[in-house]
Amino acid sequence: MIGDLIYDATGQSGLNTRVLPDGRVEQSFQHTGKFWGEQGREIATAVSMWRPDGSFSFEVNGYFFTKGGESVSFKGQGVGWPTGAGWKASIRGAAQYWTSSQKLAPANKTIGAFEVEVNEDGTDHVKAWAWK
Repeated sequence: MIGDLIYDATGQSGLNTRVLPDGRVEQSFQHTGKFWGEQGREIATAVSMWRPDGSFSFEVNGYFFTKGGESVSFKGQGVGWPTGAGWKASIRGAAQYWTSSQKLAPANKTIGAFEVEVNEDGTDHVKAWAWK
């Protein structure tokens, strides 16, 4: 069951994009928002593989840094598909989190079910809910 909203952020996808020798696509992105109620900034890199039907699967690794100096690392996987011109896409996936922060410790026992809606210009909105 999907539970409480744990992450809500906006940002930019596709900041640094490159095609790897094996055909996968690597992209970095940044977001600002709240993770478990703490304001901060996320940096991450995703590596995706386009599939014959036009969708893509991906793995993502990143960090969220709170304004108070705490951090959370995460790793996720998911699928996405184009929904229009440019970068416009819908993305869905799941992530796991690691932190030594006492404030953010519940993240260590949480899987986040996330969605990303990417606009044509690459700006996006990310939300994640605790999977209970």
